[in-house]
Amino acid sequence: MEELSNTERLIVSYIRSHAPEDCMLDKITRGTSRSRATVLKYLEILNVKGVLDYKFVGRSKLWFLSPKSKIEEVISESSMRDVQENASELVTVASKLHTLMSRELSLRKSIDSPDTIVFTINTYMDVVATNDTFDTFFPGKRNLHEMVRREQVIMLENALHSLSNNTVTIEIDLMEKNGVYRPYKLSLQSIVDKGNDTVGTAIIGEELSQSRRNKRELETLLFIARAAGSAQNEKQLMKDAVKGINDLISCKHCAIILKDGKMIRSAYHTKDLLRNDILPSFIKGFAEKSMNALETETAGDGDYYLETVKSELGDNSIAMMVSVPIIDEDSAMGAILLLTTSKHVSSVSIENVEMAADELSGYFKMQRLRNEKEEFVNTLIAMNKVSGVINSTTAEDEMLENAVTSTINSLGFEMGCVYLNDDKEELALRVHKNLPENLKKMCMAGMFNELFSKTLEKKNLVYITSESAEYDSLEPVIRASDIKTLLILPIKSGKKIIGLLNMASHQIKTYNKISLENLSSIGLQLGIALERSRLAIKLKNKG
Repeated sequence: MEELSNTERLIVSYIRSHAPEDCMLDKITRGTSRSRATVLKYLEILNVKGVLDYKFVGRSKLWFLSPKSKIEEVISESSMRDVQENASELVTVASKLHTLMSRELSLRKSIDSPDTIVFTINTYMDVVATNDTFDTFFPGKRNLHEMVRREQVIMLENALHSLSNNTVTIEIDLMEKNGVYRPYKLSLQSIVDKGNDTVGTAIIGEELSQSRRNKRELETLLFIARAAGSAQNEKQLMKDAVKGINDLISCKHCAIILKDGKMIRSAYHTKDLLRNDILPSFIKGFAEKSMNALETETAGDGDYYLETVKSELGDNSIAMMVSVPIIDEDSAMGAILLLTTSKHVSSVSIENVEMAADELSGYFKMQRLRNEKEEFVNTLIAMNKVSGVINSTTAEDEMLENAVTSTINSLGFEMGCVYLNDDKEELALRVHKNLPENLKKMCMAGMFNELFSKTLEKKNLVYITSESAEYDSLEPVIRASDIKTLLILPIKSGKKIIGLLNMASHQIKTYNKISLENLSSIGLQLGIALERSRLAIKLKNKG
């Protein structure tokens, strides 16, 4: 039997290795990655050769190996011959490739330096070889011409033309990202082949950023750091920070944007940037882009965000948009947004604003710790006041009402209520304080039973803020009421939950683990007092 072509072998191999129902034209075409026309042609050829046969299933042909075919022997013999003929050549090529890859790995390690960029270009300025430092600062950059400022291109080209056998040094700005340039001192040397023809250029770059930070910039950074350390309130800090940032990068508009739970708000912005202090979607979207990426984002001419801002503000002088994230640990709590008339800024200036963002982050972190401390003290006060209430009152309704009032006042909550199990062991609203009418009606109608069931299942308190993942699952009416902190404390008698103390606030309340344990004890205090009161009533009735 004559030998089979590569395509014929591929088809035969597919049919041998697949179930009969997978051996129709369409499936063979997909399985062999050949066109329908090609597969159909070779199926017919193999049929004529007696290798394949078929039968009709409906209107389609089901292909299979002909019982009379000796195809296995043919394929086996031809494959063995091919392997023997190609084995020596394949081993030689594989050995050369192995040697080259090992050599490349060794060479790449030898040019790696955390403080120096090393790269080569060909005669068209295409980037050919790079070290890791270059890849870190200039990801995806494949042509030197595109990385250099327009006004510096001629200087670069003159330096390349004057190389000969000399090393030429120039100072030039290289673009890290859209509109952001970092200053470098570049040493250039020609790469020549065996025929002594120039085939490229080797370039070693030393960053000049640190030496470019002037006295005024250092003084401005110190001013922002001091402002963050001594600010009496957020508004004053925002005002001082924007003043300092404008000295670091001259901008036409500036805004400091903060996350407030799931919402994003403007903590401070220059005049005329926002209408009615509302963040438009294009500004919010750009800020979120940098916050999600945890890195500075820029937008230049032609970018959607910048073009939209220019259109909305009616100001075509704005040439660049910058968003610097305010980072805390591994997430962003906000961003600094800058609109400038400059088409490009130095990486030093960007880093200066990033340092300012770090100072703001430090302030907010300290503020959060102060709030935690204050809330911890408030939980102790609340525990003490609830203890006084239950020791001075025996009437159940009066006790509950006083307990709710003292607890929400001590903790700084705006509203609260108590549910207790009724005779049917179902939660029923007993007392409430400052509940809006719509929430009160929903409480009485049992609309929040699903929420309360979470506490009953956990047998522990539920603490949800607008920053919590569970916040979005709350009843829409709760979110619409601008409630940002929700506390549900189980009222326990022994291990049994006999009721719930619920509190809500329009502010985000920050509690640590110890504070939450203190709050849980309030439910225990109430539970013991209620059982004691009910027992006293039973004894009195018996008497």
